[in-house]
Amino acid sequence: MAIDYAKKYQKFIDEELAACSATEWMAAGAGQVRYGEGKEVEINTLKTTGLGNYDSTKTDGTAYPNGAVTSTWASHTLKMDRGVKFALDHSAPEDVSFPATVENVIREFAKSQLAKEQDSYRINKLYAAVKGSLKYTGTHVLTFNRESDDIVEKLCTLTQTLETDSERTGGFVALVASNMKNEFLRAAADNFNKITFEQEIEINGITYSHVMMVNDLPCIFVPAGRMKTSLNIQTGRDDQSGGGVIAGEDAKDIHIVVVAHDVPLAISKVDSLKQFGPEENQLFDGTAIQARYLYDLVVPTDKLASVGALVAA
Repeated sequence: MAIDYAKKYQKFIDEELAACSATEWMAAGAGQVRYGEGKEVEINTLKTTGLGNYDSTKTDGTAYPNGAVTSTWASHTLKMDRGVKFALDHSAPEDVSFPATVENVIREFAKSQLAKEQDSYRINKLYAAVKGSLKYTGTHVLTFNRESDDIVEKLCTLTQTLETDSERTGGFVALVASNMKNEFLRAAADNFNKITFEQEIEINGITYSHVMMVNDLPCIFVPAGRMKTSLNIQTGRDDQSGGGVIAGEDAKDIHIVVVAHDVPLAISKVDSLKQFGPEENQLFDGTAIQARYLYDLVVPTDKLASVGALVAA
């Protein structure tokens, strides 16, 4: 029986992303996405009608006005189609202190490369979605000047705007660039807002440690290099052989992104993962790994009221 390597190694990838990714809490939950072949998926949207008047005089079963539940599936093509090939030379175990097994390679790739790329892409896409909205760009994308602005005041102002426009209180998450931590440390000493550090919280089933709380807003620190207003997607070939994503030439720093915890929908899957051992591999004496990974982030346009960002002035 052929081994399904994609299914086998997806477990290792999921474990590493849960531990190392600042955005894995955005991942689609059970029942939200139906996976098809290749890049095609279907995304579920559930809607209900509102309340009507109850009529106690009706005894024929019509005392309650009829409501409606609509569950629809919309097709979506995953934008990011990425791949990589690794070659592991054949070595006797006594020749290496840490064997480069396939599992070790996949785990290292997930935590050092995939987590970084997906975090960068997801954060950038949240920013781009609200920045591109004519309705919200002026009030939901604010600039921050380190020389004159108060970071806590700016964050609280933005969060209050999101709560007002989205008609919801609470349930928001902030992604904060790691190089902004000192701004909050200074503010915590002399501020009427409650700021605490080193908290542990769970968001959509993913547990995060070292979280900052600003009042009741959880703030997850993200490496600053993953928070940019524009990205260049590297091809992995020629002068871009390092792969991954890098900041665009005109990129500005995104200091903070705030979003409701149930709005972004991250979709990802190992589309194929092939492993050829030394006995099968005809190209060299060693193991070859070929992985194709598909992913995207969906930000519903009718939920942009709950997305905001602070960007460098």
